[in-house]
Amino acid sequence: MTTLTIKKLIKRTTIIQEMMTLSQIQAASHSQETFQVYLNDLKMNLFESVNSLDRILQDREKSPADLSIRSRRAYQWIKYLSNDVNLREHLDALQRINLFLPQIKKPGLFNKYRVDFVFFHLGSLYKIQRKNSSLEITAQECFITAPDNVLIALLKVALEKEDSYSLKDIRNYTFSPTYQAVRESLEYLNIPPDSYAAGSVFNLLDSFSRVNQTYFQGDLAKPHLVWSNRLTFRKFGHYQWDTNTVMISRTLDQPRMPTYVLDYVMFHELLHKKMGLKLVNQHRVAHTHAFRIEERKFKQFKESQQKLNKLTKKA
Repeated sequence: MTTLTIKKLIKRTTIIQEMMTLSQIQAASHSQETFQVYLNDLKMNLFESVNSLDRILQDREKSPADLSIRSRRAYQWIKYLSNDVNLREHLDALQRINLFLPQIKKPGLFNKYRVDFVFFHLGSLYKIQRKNSSLEITAQECFITAPDNVLIALLKVALEKEDSYSLKDIRNYTFSPTYQAVRESLEYLNIPPDSYAAGSVFNLLDSFSRVNQTYFQGDLAKPHLVWSNRLTFRKFGHYQWDTNTVMISRTLDQPRMPTYVLDYVMFHELLHKKMGLKLVNQHRVAHTHAFRIEERKFKQFKESQQKLNKLTKKA
């Protein structure tokens, strides 16, 4: 997309974010009438933004998969909120934050900072920014469905010294089926299936098919398959549990790369999908003893390890 189009997308996103600040929500909630006027105005902005952006993509014969990560997430966020149920959950979460905030703020901090809290389609769980007299807390959109204790934990992490109880509440919620379902649907909203699977040399669909048939009897449901955006020489694959995504390093998408090396990394990540995480002393562990035993069942395990070790040493 052109620079002008990207600027237009970011501008629209900013306008909608500014309509959903804590102060705007509080002002709109004084009466049912004022809230309905506010809600109608917000819906109209979302409707016009989504339609405008969809037309731009259609005219250019593009999909959100063709956008940069920043622009794609902005588009998906607006698209997600154009659904009435999602919008109401978003506003309800902000209203709950308005209720909890006075209880969490310490008097000194209350006077020092103007605090705002926004939800957005972030790559991380949350982001805290302190600028002069303002403090902005941005949380992953998926937290809009979180119970009260999790929203309070997010506030405590931002406004107080991080404590293990708050971090535990946040972490535990991110492993819930509710969080994961929203996270996956948001991450791939309006993305055509398998948009990121084709590389320059290899297609991850082919690798998945080979590995699934050979080692999982074809029973493993296909996750989202994605090549990384850049070359890496330390980590060659990753299974993102909350979006059900297998990401493979673009370093392996090379003409002289043996197919079995790609398949080994695919096998490793699919094992993570199948075996999940084990809770050990309140910590979730992926590379358990049982995992290592299963991993060695790959037919060319040693050869694959040797090849990957050579790539690491060249870095």
